[in-house]
Amino acid sequence: MKISLFIAKRIIGSKSYKNSVSAPIIKIGIIAISVGLIAMHIAIGTGIGFQNKIKDKISSFEGHIRVSTYENNSTNTTLESIDPQMIRSATETERISFVNSVAYASTVFKTDKNFAGGLLKGIDSTYRWNTFEDYLIDGRLPDIGSLISREILLSKHIARTLGVKTGDRVSSYFLFEDRLPIRRSFVVSGLYDSGFPDFDQRIAFADLRHVQKIYQWPTDQVGAFEITLDNFDDIHQFSEEVYDQVPAPYDVQHVKERYPEIFNWISLFDTNIALIIVIMIIVGGINMITALLVLILERTQMIGLLGVLGMQQWSTQKVFLYNAAYLIGIGLLWGNVLGLGLLALQHQTGWITLDPTSYYVTTVPIAFDVPMITAINIGTFVICVLMLLIPSLIISKVTPIRALRRV
Repeated sequence: MKISLFIAKRIIGSKSYKNSVSAPIIKIGIIAISVGLIAMHIAIGTGIGFQNKIKDKISSFEGHIRVSTYENNSTNTTLESIDPQMIRSATETERISFVNSVAYASTVFKTDKNFAGGLLKGIDSTYRWNTFEDYLIDGRLPDIGSLISREILLSKHIARTLGVKTGDRVSSYFLFEDRLPIRRSFVVSGLYDSGFPDFDQRIAFADLRHVQKIYQWPTDQVGAFEITLDNFDDIHQFSEEVYDQVPAPYDVQHVKERYPEIFNWISLFDTNIALIIVIMIIVGGINMITALLVLILERTQMIGLLGVLGMQQWSTQKVFLYNAAYLIGIGLLWGNVLGLGLLALQHQTGWITLDPTSYYVTTVPIAFDVPMITAINIGTFVICVLMLLIPSLIISKVTPIRALRRV
């Protein structure tokens, strides 16, 4: 065993070490490392959790990329149909998880006493709901089979406005400038609540064939294609590739273009996370520097004795660096236990709630990013140890003769 490590272990294991003058300062240093790591865990876990949850919510409604015709309306209504053959080559790639064929139609939902404006999203039997079942709060998803289904999935918000529940009937009116309104009658199969007001206040799901008949489209044509990729980070590159391949009348937009304000907002979490990590590492490092300096000053006699015995300065420095590394490790251990424990508690219970109208989620979402967790542990340890190299040079100022005179 190396002599520096041996001496460091003896110091750590001694009773005098735990009852020394430096003990309270050492404890403060450990607490600073622990609190800093807890703050980093919370910042990363909640920040990435928010980003992932909001991305998943938007993607569960609209996919990652939408291919539709160029339309000059602000209602998302798909006024022109698309022939699936026109984009087949653009969507034949392994990077795509699935493609949904959909169509949107502005409508007015009405009961005997109430009405509400909305957007009917037409879906077919192959529609992939992805994570949407997580938002289902009552009933079930519409059953789309070989025959035209009369079932409709409403949001909790629309159902409350209309005063209906699962199993009730609701009428839907489609208005046109050049012809009479068209009425369709539906049975509410279920209710959803995503906590995302932009969607909950207007979107309902029903059989795509209703929209096709209303707009007098052929049965093989749809209003839009919603593409979901295996990797969300590919949307910029892939949307450009699809845009280059589809014919001129079609438009290609990814969700970041459709909802720039939301994605600009969640991108700020990256800056916040980086800032918190830097601040916490600096604070923890400064506290450990203080603890190391006190520990060195308390052990000047030992430093002098080691010098007389012929130990080199760097070997003596390593004694205290090993000591400090041990203290940093203790701080990281407690920081991981408490920080990850708090995140796990929130993940399992959702005890911290939020207003969905402001944050788009009902509880604080948590993500456990193992590579990031590993990186902040290693990074904190390495940076703090490197920060201690300069103050450890004070050992060179300790002369053996002066130190031993104090014995």
